[in-house]
Amino acid sequence: MEEWEEYEYKPKSVKEIFVEMKNTAEFMVDLAYSSVLFGEKELAEEVIELEEYLDMLNYHLMVHAVLAARSPKEAEQITSILHMAHSIDDISNAAADLAKMILEEVELHPIIKQVILESEEVIGRFIVTPDSILVGKTLEELKLASNTGVWILAVRRGKRWLFDPDGDFKILAGDVLIGRGTQTSIDYLKEIARGVIKVIGNE
Repeated sequence: MEEWEEYEYKPKSVKEIFVEMKNTAEFMVDLAYSSVLFGEKELAEEVIELEEYLDMLNYHLMVHAVLAARSPKEAEQITSILHMAHSIDDISNAAADLAKMILEEVELHPIIKQVILESEEVIGRFIVTPDSILVGKTLEELKLASNTGVWILAVRRGKRWLFDPDGDFKILAGDVLIGRGTQTSIDYLKEIARGVIKVIGNE
């Protein structure tokens, strides 16, 4: 079975830390939107944990950046990275604020969900039935991102959540998938998860 692990920081270069900060912030926004759409407090809690992780990344980035600057020119270049990192941190804080509203059970105006659903890429929730061709296959085997246009953000199995699953994750009947894609791709995967469509991609 897939291991359900917590995020762990490992030493990285300035570039690696910066890239991970960007990816983490994007993931936080997706999960925050998902928590709003589906009222999932577990997703909101994950956003809060990721905010702490991103704060740690930001700290390490600043330390690495200071140590890396050996000349005025390098210092100027590093400054631009730190400015961008600050902006990424602002985005993560905004996502966390949205998640906190779900955790605190603040009643959200209907227009918030409407705006999320009307964006170019939307969040979908897919319940995998026993008849679905997804059952028993890994994400790598299915190549969902390329075959359906949906990127899987998280999976709920019973009361447990797996966030940002890798290609080795095997889907089982009853799994609840949270994914991001266009409305067309979301609708397509919903039919596959329900067992209505029996062929995926070019099969």
